[in-house]
Amino acid sequence: GFAQCHPDDSDMKGQKTGCEIAFRRARINALRGYRDELKIRLSTLNQLYYSMNISYRFNEKSYENKMLQRQIRMTNFDLDTAKEMIATEEQNLREYIQKKDEFYNHTRARRKAYIEKANNN
Repeated sequence: GFAQCHPDDSDMKGQKTGCEIAFRRARINALRGYRDELKIRLSTLNQLYYSMNISYRFNEKSYENKMLQRQIRMTNFDLDTAKEMIATEEQNLREYIQKKDEFYNHTRARRKAYIEKANNN
Protein backbone atom coordinates (compact mmCIF):
# COMPACT_ATOMS: atom_id res chain seq x y z
CA GLY A 1 0.00 0.00 0.00
CA PHE A 2 0.93 3.60 0.32
CA ALA A 3 0.70 6.27 2.97
CA GLN A 4 -1.25 9.49 2.68
CA CYS A 5 -0.88 12.60 4.77
CA HIS A 6 -3.94 13.74 6.70
CA PRO A 7 -5.40 16.83 4.94
CA ASP A 8 -5.11 18.91 8.13
CA ASP A 9 -1.36 18.21 8.26
CA SER A 10 -0.51 18.92 4.62
CA ASP A 11 1.46 22.03 5.65
CA MET A 12 3.68 19.88 7.90
CA LYS A 13 4.02 16.66 5.98
CA GLY A 14 7.38 15.01 6.09
CA GLN A 15 8.73 11.79 4.68
CA LYS A 16 10.32 10.68 7.95
CA THR A 17 7.09 11.05 9.93
CA GLY A 18 5.08 9.30 7.22
CA CYS A 19 7.55 6.43 7.08
CA GLU A 20 7.55 6.08 10.87
CA ILE A 21 3.77 5.90 11.07
CA ALA A 22 3.58 3.48 8.13
CA PHE A 23 6.28 1.29 9.70
CA ARG A 24 4.48 1.17 13.04
CA ARG A 25 1.18 0.28 11.37
CA ALA A 26 2.88 -2.44 9.32
CA ARG A 27 4.41 -3.88 12.48
CA ILE A 28 0.98 -3.94 14.15
CA ASN A 29 -0.50 -5.70 11.10
CA ALA A 30 2.32 -8.26 11.12
CA LEU A 31 1.72 -8.94 14.82
CA ARG A 32 -2.00 -9.38 14.15
CA GLY A 33 -1.20 -11.90 11.42
CA TYR A 34 1.10 -13.78 13.80
CA ARG A 35 -1.62 -13.72 16.49
CA ASP A 36 -4.14 -15.17 14.04
CA GLU A 37 -1.72 -17.96 13.09
CA LEU A 38 -1.22 -18.77 16.77
CA LYS A 39 -4.97 -18.98 17.31
CA ILE A 40 -5.25 -21.51 14.50
CA ARG A 41 -2.29 -23.47 15.86
CA LEU A 42 -3.73 -23.53 19.38
CA SER A 43 -7.08 -24.69 18.08
CA THR A 44 -5.41 -27.50 16.15
CA LEU A 45 -3.33 -28.60 19.15
CA ASN A 46 -6.40 -28.58 21.41
CA GLN A 47 -8.32 -30.66 18.87
CA LEU A 48 -5.46 -33.14 18.71
CA TYR A 49 -5.38 -33.39 22.50
CA TYR A 50 -9.14 -33.91 22.60
CA SER A 51 -8.85 -36.69 20.01
CA MET A 52 -6.07 -38.36 21.95
CA ASN A 53 -7.85 -37.96 25.28
CA ILE A 54 -11.01 -39.81 24.21
CA SER A 55 -9.02 -42.81 23.02
CA TYR A 56 -9.18 -45.83 25.30
CA ARG A 57 -5.41 -46.25 24.77
CA PHE A 58 -4.64 -42.74 26.03
CA ASN A 59 -1.72 -42.60 28.46
CA GLU A 60 -1.28 -39.35 30.38
CA LYS A 61 2.35 -40.17 31.13
CA SER A 62 3.34 -40.82 27.54
CA TYR A 63 6.03 -38.77 25.87
CA GLU A 64 3.61 -37.69 23.15
CA ASN A 65 1.08 -36.36 25.65
CA LYS A 66 3.74 -34.49 27.62
CA MET A 67 5.12 -32.89 24.46
CA LEU A 68 1.63 -31.98 23.25
CA GLN A 69 0.82 -30.36 26.59
CA ARG A 70 4.10 -28.45 26.41
CA GLN A 71 3.28 -27.21 22.91
CA ILE A 72 -0.16 -26.08 24.05
CA ARG A 73 1.34 -24.15 26.99
CA MET A 74 4.00 -22.55 24.79
CA THR A 75 1.45 -21.56 22.15
CA ASN A 76 -0.80 -20.06 24.83
CA PHE A 77 2.14 -18.07 26.17
CA ASP A 78 3.10 -16.89 22.67
CA LEU A 79 -0.52 -15.89 21.99
CA ASP A 80 -0.72 -13.88 25.22
CA THR A 81 2.60 -12.21 24.41
CA ALA A 82 1.46 -11.32 20.90
CA LYS A 83 -1.73 -9.75 22.28
CA GLU A 84 0.29 -7.69 24.75
CA MET A 85 2.69 -6.57 22.02
CA ILE A 86 -0.19 -5.50 19.77
CA ALA A 87 -1.73 -3.45 22.59
CA THR A 88 1.63 -1.86 23.38
CA GLU A 89 2.39 -1.03 19.75
CA GLU A 90 -1.07 0.48 19.25
CA GLN A 91 -0.60 2.62 22.37
CA ASN A 92 2.86 3.72 21.20
CA LEU A 93 1.45 4.69 17.81
CA ARG A 94 -1.35 6.73 19.42
CA GLU A 95 1.18 8.52 21.64
CA TYR A 96 3.49 9.20 18.70
CA ILE A 97 0.67 10.70 16.63
CA GLN A 98 -0.55 12.73 19.61
CA LYS A 99 2.93 14.17 20.25
CA LYS A 100 3.36 14.99 16.57
CA ASP A 101 -0.06 16.68 16.58
CA GLU A 102 0.87 18.77 19.63
CA PHE A 103 4.14 19.76 17.96
CA TYR A 104 2.36 20.71 14.74
CA ASN A 105 -0.24 22.79 16.59
CA HIS A 106 2.49 24.57 18.55
CA THR A 107 4.44 25.29 15.37
CA ARG A 108 1.32 26.58 13.59
CA ALA A 109 0.55 28.91 16.49
CA ARG A 110 4.12 30.25 16.47
CA ARG A 111 4.00 30.79 12.71
CA LYS A 112 0.67 32.57 12.96
CA ALA A 113 1.96 34.83 15.75
CA TYR A 114 5.09 35.62 13.73
CA ILE A 115 3.07 36.46 10.61
CA GLU A 116 0.65 38.67 12.59
CA LYS A 117 3.59 40.45 14.22
CA ALA A 118 5.22 40.99 10.83
CA ASN A 119 1.99 42.35 9.34
CA ASN A 120 1.49 44.79 12.24
CA ASN A 121 4.97 46.28 11.76
